[in-house]
Amino acid sequence: MNVSLPDMGMVRRVDIDADGLVDVGLVFPCVGCPAWDLIQAELKETVGAVDGVSRVKVKIEWSHEWNRNDIAPDARIIAREHGYCI
Repeated sequence: MNVSLPDMGMVRRVDIDADGLVDVGLVFPCVGCPAWDLIQAELKETVGAVDGVSRVKVKIEWSHEWNRNDIAPDARIIAREHGYCI
């Protein structure tokens, strides 16, 4: 769909320490998301390629609930164009 994770409302937090460890908290729209592993792997690869990043840790934030209202307006348009009822 070519929509960023922040625009989809899936990134809840990003913490960066002095040693270059980036800790990303994600929520997913549904348990059992077929792109679950792919999203996490690509996030680690993309963020890990940034200068100064030594390691990327992704944590699923189960205490937060994803909501359709979290989607950015432009991302809603793209999602609708791909057949999602948002």
